[in-house]
Amino acid sequence: MAALVLRPGCRLDGAGLYRHLEELLPPYARPRFLRLQERLEMTETFKQQKVRLAQEGFDPARVPDPLFLLDEAAGAYVPLGPARWRDVVAGRL
Repeated sequence: MAALVLRPGCRLDGAGLYRHLEELLPPYARPRFLRLQERLEMTETFKQQKVRLAQEGFDPARVPDPLFLLDEAAGAYVPLGPARWRDVVAGRL
């Protein structure tokens, strides 16, 4: 998972980001999940709070931020809602 902060007034272009990452990264290095945040939370020593983010996981019922899933068939990052989350957890996606 990658946590992103968008510039003010911008929105996520799931297909555009997919194409960009496809050019730069091999398939195994592309994040499967994205989490959009208002700001990156840091520790007192200016490190990202990755442990907390990892503990929260990618359950849309637990995570207050918008989540996106890499959909290779669609060639885009698509919103991860409860139905898609259940499909991922069940192994259907």
